[in-house]
Amino acid sequence: MKGNSLVSHGGSLFGPLAQSRVSSYVRSGIVFSIFFFAVIIRVFHWQDNPTPPFHGMTGEYKAHAMVLVQGDVRGFLRGPNPPSNAHVIKHPPGYPLLMAAVYKLFGDADGVLRLIHILVDAGGVVLVFLIAYEFFSIPIAVLSGFLAALSPQLAYHSVALLPDPLAAPPLLLAIYLLIRAYKRPRLIVVFAAGVAIGVSCWFRSNTLLLPLFVCAALPLMFELGRRLRSAAALLAGFLLLVVPVTIRNAVFFRSFVPLSLSAGITLVEGIGAYDKDKKFGLPDSDYLVSKWEAQEFRRPDYLGDRFGVDGVMRERYRISRGLAVIKSHPLWFAGVMVQRAATMLRLARVELVRSQPPVRHSLSISAGAAPSFTVSPREAANLSTPGKVKLTITAEGSLRLEGRDSELFVFGPLPVQPRSDYLIKLPLKIKQGPVVIEVIDAGRNVILASSAVLHPVNWLDLTPEEQPASIVEVPFVSGEATNVKIELAMKGKTEPVTLELGTVEAFELGSASQTWTRYPRIVVGFLQRLFRTAVFLPFIFLAVIVLIRQRRWQELALLLVVPVYYMCLQSALWTEFRYILSMHYFLLILAAVGIVWTYEQLAWVGKKLQLGTGRHQPKT
Repeated sequence: MKGNSLVSHGGSLFGPLAQSRVSSYVRSGIVFSIFFFAVIIRVFHWQDNPTPPFHGMTGEYKAHAMVLVQGDVRGFLRGPNPPSNAHVIKHPPGYPLLMAAVYKLFGDADGVLRLIHILVDAGGVVLVFLIAYEFFSIPIAVLSGFLAALSPQLAYHSVALLPDPLAAPPLLLAIYLLIRAYKRPRLIVVFAAGVAIGVSCWFRSNTLLLPLFVCAALPLMFELGRRLRSAAALLAGFLLLVVPVTIRNAVFFRSFVPLSLSAGITLVEGIGAYDKDKKFGLPDSDYLVSKWEAQEFRRPDYLGDRFGVDGVMRERYRISRGLAVIKSHPLWFAGVMVQRAATMLRLARVELVRSQPPVRHSLSISAGAAPSFTVSPREAANLSTPGKVKLTITAEGSLRLEGRDSELFVFGPLPVQPRSDYLIKLPLKIKQGPVVIEVIDAGRNVILASSAVLHPVNWLDLTPEEQPASIVEVPFVSGEATNVKIELAMKGKTEPVTLELGTVEAFELGSASQTWTRYPRIVVGFLQRLFRTAVFLPFIFLAVIVLIRQRRWQELALLLVVPVYYMCLQSALWTEFRYILSMHYFLLILAAVGIVWTYEQLAWVGKKLQLGTGRHQPKT
């Protein structure tokens, strides 16, 4: 074995702690603590988001799952009208299959499904600890586990009823199994690692080519005679999971589709989004893709439907058009990939755990229920804080707001009862720009609740005046507040916002419960504020540099293979943080390495300074 291996850390990087090991009892206690902590953080995010993040996307998976729940196995496999209608293969079958199993056993129980999400993701956090424990010292392993448990990015996405968070734990398991196979070479363990990557692909197909990257790293782990056999075992385990889906697609859709469609539409939209001058003529949203194809093929039935009619053919057309742009402008596209790869290292801005406990009462308001207070558009204007926002009462009686300030519009104070659950309803028509509704304790200026980021409807060709009105509901717990303010805040200060606000109603739902959780929530929310790119990225880069200097090639290979894969391949497609969620578990291990290394260097310098000062002290 070359250099420092996973087994022997000669020339210790982290002092004597790098070789420390704990008893199985202590390790089990740490594992339980990390798992329990991860579950608690994720339950907090669940409580804060009774409507799951990205809930609008869950419906298509649920519709697919319900076909199997109703006993139509053939319909689950082939869809309603193959090969033209390709909706059932626009995603892998793993998540609909899991949903069908849950619904079959427990009924239409999304709560059970979210609990499974939480437990599986907490298991992934434990795997982070175990991977770091195999690589480094117990302090680094513990810190890695608790960082992954606390991370608001990972915890927030874990409660979304989408396949993205469930694709990460199998990848962590695959890397852990490869470490075990390195320490004690057994082909069956490498085979199991391939199966684990295949399981991940059943949830999200964007790791389809990851086994090739892993095989490229095997020469750093195994001796010459074991490399080919290990690569063959890994690929065999992976193909065991993937090939049945490929065969299903070939039988019913008469095409070679390894796992699922969607690469073409994300390729086209990604090019369209970065083509600011629109010189390539490619669309940048799902609806505009269907509109573009309807015009290109003169098929009005394509409009508003991406895969329902001639789905496979249209997906191939998208790929060909995207590849044509890449072929004709390779340098431009390479620059786009570099930009995307850089953005993948950023930690997404997500909701943190709120300081106040969640509303526990039902949000259903009975017909004829009297609100605690109402605020008409004209009253809201009179109660507003003076600012740069232009206010106008429209002919329909709503309040029109136009502005650019970070605090677009604030009005209040409005009276509330302390330690009570409330629901505020705001009729809103957003014509331009993103906005967030926040409820603020008027006395302490603390945010009690906030809505998701609200946008105009962008999947239809609607003018600002044609935008639909909707009722935005914001539940909150008053805590110790006796008066609250309502703030309409902008997200993106350079973009103008135009919206219309109707009569606001507030309903008192009853006395608040679980108020004791306010104290741990305050601590968790404070710690989660540290999860920023500017805080973690320097430690990640520092860890990579230190590991390179120490020639820790095996550790680097296995910790970086997933992030490098995403940065090389996913950067060619339109991406969101949830698509590349898996790589951040590994980056948090590197961040822990950088943090502990920095701490030990500072401690070493402090010790040297202390000893140097001691030598010059006069004798007593």
